[in-house]
Order: sequence, then structure tokens, then C-alpha cells
Amino acid sequence: MKVLKFLDKYFEEIICVIALAAMTVVIFIQIVLRTISPIIQLPMAWTEEIGRYLFIYAVYVGAAYATKRMAHQKVDVLPLLVNDTGKLIFNLISDVGLIVFAAVMAVFGWKVVEQVGFIFVQNAPATKLNMGWAYGGPALGMTCCAVRAVQNIFRHIAEYKEKKNGAPKSEEGAA
Repeated sequence: MKVLKFLDKYFEEIICVIALAAMTVVIFIQIVLRTISPIIQLPMAWTEEIGRYLFIYAVYVGAAYATKRMAHQKVDVLPLLVNDTGKLIFNLISDVGLIVFAAVMAVFGWKVVEQVGFIFVQNAPATKLNMGWAYGGPALGMTCCAVRAVQNIFRHIAEYKEKKNGAPKSEEGAA
């Protein structure tokens, strides 16, 4: 149970930090190799390829992190003009739209991973890495986006019920 709570709280952050740190190291290695390339001839294509795949993971899993924090770009003028019920409706419309988009992307993303990674196996040109790993980033990120959007729906409904039933407990204790 503690592991699930930990993953619920930190999964996207861990993936993003690892991907961005590894990408930084790989790009640093590429810079060093380019600097010493007149002296020593070393192949550098693998650094660009790995850096690109790590960036893809960071972007798509970062989108899931933004969904978790409800930090996506959105128009918030209309929710400011309506009451709590209207805000709930706007939030639900936004979350349902995100669920539909992310679910479609995730389903087709995992199909691509299956096709490229297991059926018609393709390998990356420089690293010979199975391309299923490269295409796994968008599929993983969109799956996490859909899950986080569902969690947001439950959160919005709970907040709405809390407001509807009265002041939050923390304010009741202070009064």
C-alpha cells in the first residue's frame, strides 16, 4: 500500500528527473566527444539518438505530471464568471476531453509499441536499440495522463461536495 501511495505521489517526477538527468549527461558526453574529435575519432551518433529518446520520455511523462497538478494551458475566463456548479462543469468537460484524447493516444501508442517492438521488430540506427522503447514514451505518458485526468475528476467532485456541504473541516476547527 505504501508503494502505491509513493508511486501515486512521485511516479511522474521520478521518470522526468531520471530522463532529464540522463539526457543532460548524454548531451554533455556528446559535447566532450565533439571537442576531442580532432584528436580522437569516436562515433557520436548514439549520444544524439539516446538524448532524443530521453527527451521524448521527459515531454510525454511531463504532460502527465502537468495533468496531475492541473497545470495544463486552459482558458479560465469562463469559470471565473460562473458559480461552483459551473466551475465543476467546466472542469469535468476539460477532464473528459483530456481522457478521450489521452486514451486514444495511449491505445494507438501501445499498438505501435507492440508492432514496432515485438511483431515487426525495428532497431534504432546508431544504438540498435529496439524502437519499441523509443515509442513507449508517448504511450506511457498518455496512459498516465488518462489516469491522472480520471483522478482529477474525482478530486473536482470531492471539492464540489465539500463546498456544497459547508466550510472545510480546517476552517470549522478554527472557528
